[in-house]
Amino acid sequence: MKKEQLGAFIAERRKEARMTQKDLAERLHITDKAVSKWERGLSYPDVTLLEPLAEALGLGVEELMACRRQKTEKGEEPVNALLDISRDHLKKERHRSRSRLIGVAVLFLVTVVVICHSAFTVTERRVDSVVLKENVDGVNYLYVEEGGRLLKLRCGGEVDFDGIVTENQRWDQPNYLLDCRWNRRTCRGEVTGCQAAGGSSVDEGAIVGSVFGLEYHAGTQDTLFGCLDVSCEIVNCAAAPYGQGELYTYTFWEDDGGLTWTPRRQLLTIRDCLGFTLADWDHDGETELIVRTRWHEKPYTVYDRVDGEVRETWPDTVDPYLAERLRTPRERQADLK
Repeated sequence: MKKEQLGAFIAERRKEARMTQKDLAERLHITDKAVSKWERGLSYPDVTLLEPLAEALGLGVEELMACRRQKTEKGEEPVNALLDISRDHLKKERHRSRSRLIGVAVLFLVTVVVICHSAFTVTERRVDSVVLKENVDGVNYLYVEEGGRLLKLRCGGEVDFDGIVTENQRWDQPNYLLDCRWNRRTCRGEVTGCQAAGGSSVDEGAIVGSVFGLEYHAGTQDTLFGCLDVSCEIVNCAAAPYGQGELYTYTFWEDDGGLTWTPRRQLLTIRDCLGFTLADWDHDGETELIVRTRWHEKPYTVYDRVDGEVRETWPDTVDPYLAERLRTPRERQADLK
């Protein structure tokens, strides 16, 4: 039985009974829009409404299903009509169930994402020293230590990036009050506020205190940064946290030519590194300092002097011959086993 056929029959019987669509709807406790859809052949009546609908129109259910006034003998026609209506009702219920299921699944996924995000996201104000800072594609980043890893923080507009001093730029390791939000899993986040909080107490541990002069670089005719005589002092030595060997703190001095071993000027201090080597990194005719850091995320630092100021860069890789020179004795020994 087609929807249009049933709809036309319902409309004809309703008019014979001198009822409006609203009158019929009120008797069935439904909206007149539903009655209108039936009569226009847009939908079937709900199965549960067949008996009250037939009664309201002065018909038997079999007459309503057969779309004829006279009673039909029990046979396939009313049954098939009822099956058509049942199939349509079942299809609608499946669609509603599928829509509800999709809605529940989406709500569940959103809830999981929110819970996971909240669990991994940290919003805090912390006092810390800045290990290093860099600008990548016009974006400023600060790095601080977090549980043996480097926490990378994107600088907000209120952060005075140029005024921040890193650990190796001053001996007293200046601290900063940082307002930041970061992710525990990725160790990435954003810093929105940064205020100077004074210098931290320096605890260098075991002071080694030995001094040695840097070798003369035949290719660049200097020892470091264009200086003819530079000495290195081993200030501190401690065990590295990842088993690579020892961490050293070095101070580099420009000397008076080795006549008195009296330092003339401190060039820079490198804290807690695995070692260093010298090379003309940028091929400018002067020797640069290449350092092996303790950080897996930023394994190398290159120090160069430009216009009298020592500057840092952090390449992810270095030439193989430099990487080999920067391996620790413990790492070399492990390869022999």
